Amino acid sequence: MLSELEMMNNAFKDLFFHEDLLAKKYAELQKEVTDPQMQKMFQGLEMAARTRYKVLSQKMSGFGIV
Repeated sequence: MLSELEMMNNAFKDLFFHEDLLAKKYAELQKEVTDPQMQKMFQGLEMAARTRYKVLSQKMSGFGIV
């Protein structure tokens, strides 16, 4: 059975990986579409994912998760 710290560690790492994947996916979609509104939408989604990624990174550092 996992300890509370191990569960938190796993959850943060899963979220961290997911946000990185989303940012990369949105960046790729932004390049693929030709509609300027869609490009702007994907750019905003990428920026939001990168912001969440950064926040998670800071929280992980605060908890000593590497």
